Amino acid sequence: MPRPILATIHPAAVHHNLERARRAAPDARVWAVVKANAYGHGIERVFEGLRAADGFALLDLAEAERVRALGWRGPILLLEGVFEPRDLELCSRLGLWHAVHCDAQIDWLAAHKTQVPHRVFLKMNSGMNRLGFTPERYRSAWARLNALPQVDEISCMTHFSDADGPRGIAHQVQAFQTATQDLPGERCIANSAALLRHGGDAQVRLDWVR
Repeated sequence: MPRPILATIHPAAVHHNLERARRAAPDARVWAVVKANAYGHGIERVFEGLRAADGFALLDLAEAERVRALGWRGPILLLEGVFEPRDLELCSRLGLWHAVHCDAQIDWLAAHKTQVPHRVFLKMNSGMNRLGFTPERYRSAWARLNALPQVDEISCMTHFSDADGPRGIAHQVQAFQTATQDLPGERCIANSAALLRHGGDAQVRLDWVR
């Protein structure tokens, strides 16, 4: 028989957590991250509590379709971008923003036929060592994207590996700032741990938090 585990979701508590994040970064916009089916709690169950967010961030197209079906018309960001070229068609149809973290994703965009340019978030690997361009390659990737008619605005993003650990985030903030210096576009680097621990630093809050 199934394990007798029960999770009780209180939309008011979810909303409270969102507002706590917003108070920590009052001058930034907030992504509500609902990847992995809202971390197993159900996107539909947490949606009302997160409706006041500025955007929803998730991993796959099926989840993006579910958020749109709930009536959300604001920004939706695919945190790992697209997984194959045909995914770009659905990004166009649903109006999705998406991360770009590898050369293949740039190649797919270059071959994509669209009348509406895409909003992309170029991801840097500043120390997480999971996804993204190294700081040394970041500006050349940005230049490739910027030359494409399929691409509209390019935002810059990275992800912290030690935001809640003893090493901290200073080394990653420095790598990000050095590689993105003078590049136009919005910035997004702070996850929840970085926001709650380092949100008093304007270099961490930037334009978006998640």
